Amino acid sequence: MKLFNLKHDQEFSFKETEILHSPQELLFSASSVALGIFDGVHLGHQSIIKAAQQEALDRGLKSVILTFENHPRSLTINNSPSLITDFQTRLKLFKELSIDYVLAIKFSLEIMNMSPDEYLRNYLLAILNAKSVSVGYDHHFGKNRSGNVEFLKEFCKENDLSLTIKEAFKIDGDLVSSSRIREQLIEGNIREANKLLGRNFTLRGTVIHGDGRGKELGFPTANLKILDELIKPKPGVYLATAKVISKNRYHCLINIGYRPTFGDKQELSIEAHLLDFSGNLYNTELELEFIDKIRDEKKFSSKEELIKQIKEDINSAKKIWYPQGNSNPCCSDENRMS
Repeated sequence: MKLFNLKHDQEFSFKETEILHSPQELLFSASSVALGIFDGVHLGHQSIIKAAQQEALDRGLKSVILTFENHPRSLTINNSPSLITDFQTRLKLFKELSIDYVLAIKFSLEIMNMSPDEYLRNYLLAILNAKSVSVGYDHHFGKNRSGNVEFLKEFCKENDLSLTIKEAFKIDGDLVSSSRIREQLIEGNIREANKLLGRNFTLRGTVIHGDGRGKELGFPTANLKILDELIKPKPGVYLATAKVISKNRYHCLINIGYRPTFGDKQELSIEAHLLDFSGNLYNTELELEFIDKIRDEKKFSSKEELIKQIKEDINSAKKIWYPQGNSNPCCSDENRMS
């Protein structure tokens, strides 16, 4: 179990057996807690989190998110859904929402077999000293997911906790949910996914050595190693930005696919061609922020035809990025990495 102080970028680790058998407050006297996995931290999730934060401000409490590091379904059905966000990205998004603390539990068999009452008493009361709780209308917890908002209403009433239940969040009549966002990403509908997220979809990964095919074609790419459990958009070419972690952000094109023109790629690859960039990115971390999809992946009859298409993709992207013919201001010579 880990506690993150987002205001001061501090991380504390605790053995759950010690904490649960010796109930105590951690680092604060009272809290307003948002409950949920919050994969994607989409607009619906944000409404729950903001409700907890507002309650904290109104009552002089610490705002806390109680969540899991791993998806509970990875144990319950041994088939966790592809995640929209990795844990570090979730922490970053929580911080941007001005949350004070995140208590992240490693979902385990012990947690899975806790009764709803035991789960709430162990974490909400004994550890977090919650005075207020915010959840979504469909929140479930405890053994066999037997805990729900009706159970939570009774629990909060008995223990003098205020409770906020956020109803389904909709945009233009469409329900905002992690499942729907996954569907849009799988279909390559980046704009729709971004609308539901309330931000641009991102992927983080480490730059690894590829086969040099991009450089050979005249368009060097950064090949990214992405966590297996993260969702990947439909194969194709995407308009995006790439941020070298803790450094600059560059406009880029992303190719996701199997390189059908060459017929030698069995595994899905994610490659980013950074515009107006020169330097060595190997073993560094990139954050890719997807803006739109340019085209589907397709097989070309020759290397020359592929090069021609890549040039057209870049020109199309530049017309969007630089409508006045200006270069990327973040990529001047003085800002380029060596």
